[in-house]
Amino acid sequence: MDLQKIKALIDLLADSPLAKLEVIEGEERVKLVKAKRRGKRAEAPSGDERAAVTSTLGTQGSQGAQSPLAEPAQSVDTPQAAPATTSEPQLVRAPMFGVVHLTPAPGEAPFVNPGDTIKEGQVLCTIEAMKMFNAIESELSGAVLEILVAPGSEVESGQPLFRIG
Repeated sequence: MDLQKIKALIDLLADSPLAKLEVIEGEERVKLVKAKRRGKRAEAPSGDERAAVTSTLGTQGSQGAQSPLAEPAQSVDTPQAAPATTSEPQLVRAPMFGVVHLTPAPGEAPFVNPGDTIKEGQVLCTIEAMKMFNAIESELSGAVLEILVAPGSEVESGQPLFRIG
Protein backbone atom coordinates (compact mmCIF):
# COMPACT_ATOMS: atom_id res chain seq x y z
CA MET A 1 0.00 0.00 0.00
CA ASP A 2 1.54 3.28 -1.03
CA LEU A 3 2.12 6.31 1.17
CA GLN A 4 -0.37 8.42 -0.82
CA LYS A 5 -3.19 5.96 -0.08
CA ILE A 6 -2.27 5.86 3.63
CA LYS A 7 -2.34 9.67 3.82
CA ALA A 8 -5.78 9.67 2.14
CA LEU A 9 -7.03 7.12 4.71
CA ILE A 10 -5.69 9.27 7.55
CA ASP A 11 -7.56 12.29 6.20
CA LEU A 12 -10.71 10.20 5.73
CA LEU A 13 -10.57 8.99 9.34
CA ALA A 14 -9.85 12.48 10.69
CA ASP A 15 -12.97 13.84 8.95
CA SER A 16 -15.25 10.96 10.02
CA PRO A 17 -16.96 10.12 13.34
CA LEU A 18 -15.19 6.73 13.40
CA ALA A 19 -12.56 6.10 16.07
CA LYS A 20 -10.80 3.25 14.24
CA LEU A 21 -10.27 2.14 10.65
CA GLU A 22 -8.58 -1.03 9.44
CA VAL A 23 -7.88 -1.65 5.76
CA ILE A 24 -6.75 -4.99 4.39
CA GLU A 25 -5.72 -5.26 0.74
CA GLY A 26 -4.43 -8.70 -0.16
CA GLU A 27 -1.69 -9.36 2.36
CA GLU A 28 -1.13 -5.71 3.27
CA ARG A 29 -2.85 -4.34 6.34
CA VAL A 30 -3.09 -0.88 7.89
CA LYS A 31 -4.92 -0.02 11.11
CA LEU A 32 -5.63 3.60 12.01
CA VAL A 33 -6.78 4.78 15.43
CA LYS A 34 -7.90 8.35 16.00
CA ALA A 35 -5.72 9.93 18.70
CA LYS A 36 -7.32 11.85 21.54
CA ARG A 37 -6.18 15.42 21.94
CA ARG A 38 -4.97 16.31 25.38
CA GLY A 39 -6.68 19.17 27.15
CA LYS A 40 -9.87 18.99 25.08
CA ARG A 41 -13.24 17.85 26.27
CA ALA A 42 -14.49 14.53 24.93
CA GLU A 43 -16.61 15.81 22.06
CA ALA A 44 -16.95 15.00 18.42
CA PRO A 45 -13.52 15.12 16.83
CA SER A 46 -12.66 18.23 14.89
CA GLY A 47 -11.53 18.05 11.29
CA ASP A 48 -7.97 19.01 12.21
CA GLU A 49 -7.38 15.94 14.38
CA ARG A 50 -5.01 13.44 12.85
CA ALA A 51 -5.08 9.67 13.14
CA ALA A 52 -2.19 7.62 14.43
CA VAL A 53 -1.05 4.61 12.42
CA THR A 54 -0.78 1.85 14.99
CA SER A 55 0.16 -1.17 12.94
CA THR A 56 2.97 -2.21 10.70
CA LEU A 57 2.77 -2.53 6.95
CA GLY A 58 3.70 -5.61 4.99
CA THR A 59 2.50 -9.15 4.77
CA GLN A 60 0.53 -10.51 7.66
CA GLY A 61 2.94 -13.37 8.20
CA SER A 62 6.07 -11.20 8.35
CA GLN A 63 7.31 -8.43 10.60
CA GLY A 64 6.86 -5.74 7.93
CA ALA A 65 8.47 -2.33 7.86
CA GLN A 66 7.26 0.28 10.33
CA SER A 67 5.42 3.10 8.60
CA PRO A 68 7.18 6.49 8.66
CA LEU A 69 3.88 7.89 9.98
CA ALA A 70 3.73 5.49 12.91
CA GLU A 71 3.11 6.90 16.34
CA PRO A 72 2.58 5.12 19.65
CA ALA A 73 -0.87 3.63 19.98
CA GLN A 74 -3.21 5.64 22.15
CA SER A 75 -6.43 4.49 23.73
CA VAL A 76 -9.60 5.86 22.22
CA ASP A 77 -12.76 6.25 24.25
CA THR A 78 -16.00 5.74 22.36
CA PRO A 79 -19.36 6.41 23.95
CA GLN A 80 -20.94 3.20 22.58
CA ALA A 81 -18.34 0.93 24.09
CA ALA A 82 -17.79 2.36 27.56
CA PRO A 83 -17.38 -0.52 30.01
CA ALA A 84 -20.22 -0.87 32.46
CA THR A 85 -19.70 -0.50 36.18
CA THR A 86 -22.54 -2.95 36.80
CA SER A 87 -22.95 -6.52 35.60
CA GLU A 88 -25.59 -5.39 33.09
CA PRO A 89 -25.12 -6.76 29.56
CA GLN A 90 -23.62 -4.32 27.05
CA LEU A 91 -24.35 -4.02 23.34
CA VAL A 92 -21.64 -3.90 20.70
CA ARG A 93 -22.98 -1.69 17.91
CA ALA A 94 -22.04 -1.37 14.25
CA PRO A 95 -19.85 1.69 13.69
CA MET A 96 -20.90 1.91 10.02
CA PHE A 97 -23.29 0.67 7.37
CA GLY A 98 -22.25 -2.51 5.56
CA VAL A 99 -22.54 -6.28 5.29
CA VAL A 100 -21.63 -8.19 8.43
CA HIS A 101 -19.40 -11.28 8.23
CA LEU A 102 -19.24 -13.52 11.29
CA THR A 103 -16.43 -15.72 9.90
CA PRO A 104 -12.96 -14.74 8.60
CA ALA A 105 -13.67 -16.55 5.29
CA PRO A 106 -16.41 -18.79 3.90
CA GLY A 107 -16.28 -22.25 5.45
CA GLU A 108 -14.13 -21.17 8.40
CA ALA A 109 -15.11 -21.15 12.08
CA PRO A 110 -16.86 -17.98 13.33
CA PHE A 111 -14.86 -15.29 15.12
CA VAL A 112 -17.04 -15.87 18.22
CA ASN A 113 -19.99 -18.04 19.27
CA PRO A 114 -22.63 -17.47 21.95
CA GLY A 115 -21.15 -18.48 25.30
CA ASP A 116 -17.54 -17.68 24.29
CA THR A 117 -15.48 -15.64 26.73
CA ILE A 118 -13.88 -12.68 24.97
CA LYS A 119 -11.17 -10.16 25.79
CA GLU A 120 -10.99 -6.47 25.04
CA GLY A 121 -9.62 -5.97 21.52
CA GLN A 122 -10.74 -9.38 20.26
CA VAL A 123 -12.26 -9.38 16.76
CA LEU A 124 -15.97 -10.19 16.89
CA CYS A 125 -16.83 -9.85 13.19
CA THR A 126 -16.03 -7.81 10.10
CA ILE A 127 -18.19 -5.31 8.27
CA GLU A 128 -17.71 -5.02 4.53
CA ALA A 129 -18.24 -1.49 3.24
CA MET A 130 -17.14 -0.31 -0.20
CA LYS A 131 -15.24 -3.58 -0.78
CA MET A 132 -13.18 -3.00 2.37
CA PHE A 133 -13.40 -5.33 5.37
CA ASN A 134 -13.39 -3.50 8.72
CA ALA A 135 -12.64 -5.59 11.82
CA ILE A 136 -15.05 -4.92 14.69
CA GLU A 137 -13.21 -5.42 17.97
CA SER A 138 -14.69 -5.74 21.42
CA GLU A 139 -14.16 -2.74 23.67
CA LEU A 140 -14.83 -4.85 26.77
CA SER A 141 -14.19 -8.28 28.20
CA GLY A 142 -16.93 -10.73 29.07
CA ALA A 143 -19.04 -13.47 27.57
CA VAL A 144 -20.93 -13.39 24.28
CA LEU A 145 -24.54 -13.69 25.42
CA GLU A 146 -26.17 -13.30 22.02
CA ILE A 147 -25.35 -12.61 18.38
CA LEU A 148 -28.02 -10.19 17.17
CA VAL A 149 -27.35 -10.31 13.41
CA ALA A 150 -27.39 -12.98 10.73
CA PRO A 151 -24.27 -13.66 8.66
CA GLY A 152 -24.29 -11.71 5.40
CA SER A 153 -27.00 -9.30 6.52
CA GLU A 154 -26.80 -5.56 5.98
CA VAL A 155 -26.41 -3.50 9.13
CA GLU A 156 -26.92 0.20 9.80
CA SER A 157 -24.58 2.43 11.77
CA GLY A 158 -25.47 2.07 15.46
CA GLN A 159 -27.32 -1.22 15.02
CA PRO A 160 -26.68 -3.72 17.85
CA LEU A 161 -24.50 -6.65 16.75
CA PHE A 162 -23.67 -8.54 19.96
CA ARG A 163 -24.81 -8.61 23.57
CA ILE A 164 -21.84 -9.02 25.93
CA GLY A 165 -22.22 -9.78 29.66
